[in-house]
Amino acid sequence: KQWYQRRVRGINSGGAKSIIHKDAHNQLNCLLSGSKDWIFINNSYNHGIYQAEEIDGEHGGFSLINPDAVNYKTFPLFADVPWEYATVYGGDCLYLPPRYYHRVKSTNRNMAVSFLFGTMSQFEMDGCDSIQPALPLQDAQVLWKYPGSGMMSMGNSDPADVQEMFHDLLQDVLEESSVDKVTVRQYLDHIIEKLAAEVPYIRQQFSLLFKDTVIFNDVEEIDHEWLQSLPYETWLTIAASVSFDPSNDPNSEFYYITKEEVMNSLKEATYYQSLDEDTFIRTYRSISGSLRIGRELFAALSKDNKTVTWYDVVNGEDNFRGYGREHDRGDGEMHQRNEIIKERAEIEMEETRKQEL
Repeated sequence: KQWYQRRVRGINSGGAKSIIHKDAHNQLNCLLSGSKDWIFINNSYNHGIYQAEEIDGEHGGFSLINPDAVNYKTFPLFADVPWEYATVYGGDCLYLPPRYYHRVKSTNRNMAVSFLFGTMSQFEMDGCDSIQPALPLQDAQVLWKYPGSGMMSMGNSDPADVQEMFHDLLQDVLEESSVDKVTVRQYLDHIIEKLAAEVPYIRQQFSLLFKDTVIFNDVEEIDHEWLQSLPYETWLTIAASVSFDPSNDPNSEFYYITKEEVMNSLKEATYYQSLDEDTFIRTYRSISGSLRIGRELFAALSKDNKTVTWYDVVNGEDNFRGYGREHDRGDGEMHQRNEIIKERAEIEMEETRKQEL
């Protein structure tokens, strides 16, 4: 309610196109110049989208289907998914509801600004009866800003939603203990216990959050009144911690690629021959590694700055210690999403055949 979640300015030289995906927030996409082609798929047809497996509780997501070359053998249910089409031109604004699958394509040069706000499902009329003066885009207040480098804030939760969730969690503890106040330790233990299965890295993030801040400084017991008294900036900090998503990290591959995967892939590739930088990077990218980290890893392993050998990989084990952070998640489901989706497709295809019979 208080601010926009974020604003995104996009400049396109033409020819760009997105995958089929959905965003967590309400979105108002305003085109300043050029044109964009949109395709929309109603939420009621999510079963035919074949969404990639992601973290439980995530509101965004994307489809494994290539919209430019749909494989109906692998994704048969998509054949029955209806879609809507629209073209917007300079001066047009398009409203997109939260979690609504869409695909965007640009055929020419264009410029647009997207305003993302809240995940509320009901529109509130408060303030709509008063006309506000025009406000320059640079002066519009937003919750989440991105300086251009480092951890991205895309997908971070609304602090108001997080505040409500924390009140609910506090109420759970109060009712279980039949008291009016609980200790900070009881409360934090309850939060971690409830959220650990849904929010990855929650233990690590919360330990960092409450170690480096003064949120609970000199506080022994808390109640709803105290929780309500926390300033909005504090809820921003807490929301950023709860919303932690490794895919927003420029080094995200360290979360979903394991140390064993990297080492085994490189040992196999270097078993009979040394690898120059180009071949090394191709090998590294074949396991979903990035070009930047591939170059850095090559520089760290190579003794002559020209090639990497099997001995370089085996003796350079310390260079692989950063991989495999997904073990904090426990089940590693993100890493296996393609297999899960294909298995789901086979099950749904079999169910469709039974219904036809």
